[in-house]
Amino acid sequence: MIPDRFVTEYPARFLALLDEMEPIARDKDMLGSFALLTAGSILNIPLERLSRHHPINGEFESELYHSLRGVKKQPWAAANFWQGKDAGQWHFARIVTDPNQVSGWQNEKGQPSMADAANTIGDRRTDMVLRVLRNALAHGNVVYLNEHGHETAGTRLHSIGFLSRYEESTEQRAAAQTYRLIAVSENDFVNFVRCWAGWLSGFSGDYDLVETV
Repeated sequence: MIPDRFVTEYPARFLALLDEMEPIARDKDMLGSFALLTAGSILNIPLERLSRHHPINGEFESELYHSLRGVKKQPWAAANFWQGKDAGQWHFARIVTDPNQVSGWQNEKGQPSMADAANTIGDRRTDMVLRVLRNALAHGNVVYLNEHGHETAGTRLHSIGFLSRYEESTEQRAAAQTYRLIAVSENDFVNFVRCWAGWLSGFSGDYDLVETV
C-alpha cells in the first residue's frame, strides 16, 4: 500500500520488518551484517527526505522537521530519539594515520584511536555522530573490528567501525588520510536503529502530507 506520509510510515514498516527479521539474523550469528543492511536505509532515506531542499520533501514546516533540528544539537547519549533508553557504549575518535592500517590507527595526539583515552563521544553533538554514520554508510567506509580493535579475519566481531573524512580546515584538507571514527557493538547499533525508527514513526500525526486534488 502507498503510504500517506512516506517519511513516518516507512520507519513504521521498517520496525515491523525488523521485529520479524532480527531473530533470524541473531540465530544465524549475522547480526552485524543485518545491522548494516537495515541502517543504510532507515538512517539515510529519512535524513535526506527531511532536508529542507529535498525536491519531494514537503516536510520543512512539520513538527518532525523542527524536532530533528533540535535533536541534532543535543548530546548524543541524551538525544530525544533514545526515548529514555540507554544509548549503550559508543566510541568517537579521529584517525590521522593510514586508514587501511587498522592496527596502527592513531589520533592527533598519537594515542591509539580505539583507546579509551581517545574516545570523545561525551563531547559530541548528535549532528556530528549522524553525519559520520551517514557518510560511512553512503560511501562504504565500514570496518569490522575484533575485541582488540583490529580487523583480523576469522576473529570474533566485537564492534563495527564507521569512518568519515575529516576535512573542515586547510590543515585538515592537507591531511588526506584524516578521518572521524565511530565504533559501536552490533547490539548497541541495532538498538540505535530501532530507537531511531521508533522516534521517526511517532510523528505520524503531526503533519498531513496527503495530496489534495
